[in-house]
Amino acid sequence: MGPRLTNYPVDTSVRQSAVTQAARVKALGKVPMFEDLSKRNLTKIAKLSTVKKTHKDEILVVEGQKGSELMVVLDGRAVVRRGKRKLGELGPGEVFGEMALLDDEPRSATVTALEPMRLLAVSGPAFRKLLPVVPALTEAVLAGLSKRLRAANAIADH
Repeated sequence: MGPRLTNYPVDTSVRQSAVTQAARVKALGKVPMFEDLSKRNLTKIAKLSTVKKTHKDEILVVEGQKGSELMVVLDGRAVVRRGKRKLGELGPGEVFGEMALLDDEPRSATVTALEPMRLLAVSGPAFRKLLPVVPALTEAVLAGLSKRLRAANAIADH
C-alpha cells in the first residue's frame, strides 16, 4: 500500500484535552521561527491553531498543489522531497507550508510522514488575519524563509 493523501481530520478530543492552549503556546515558543514573539502574540497564534494527527506514510503536502495551511511539527518526523530528490527531513519545532500562504504559489515540495506525527496547523485565512495583528509574525516568517534560502543556496553551491 502506497502513501495516502489525507485531509487531516481534526481529533477534537486531542485538541481540547491533550494539547491545551497553554501547551500550544509553549510549543510555539520553542519554534525557532516564533521564539522571539511575545507570549501574547503566541497566544493569538495558538487560539487560531488546530492539532492534527497523522500516520506513517501519510502525504502531508503535495508539490504543485495549492497550499492552505502552515504547520508546526509537534512530534514525529517527515521527509521533504522535490520530485524524487530528498531535500531533507523535518522534526519537532520545524515549520512548513508558510511559503504557499505568503505567495499564493503551489507547494514547492512534497512532505511525507516518516512516522506518526502531531502537527499544529494554522489555516491560510487565519494566518493572513494574524499578519496585521501580529506584525512581529511577518518578521519571524521572513527571517525563517531567509535562513531556509541561505541553506538551499549553500547546498546548491556544493
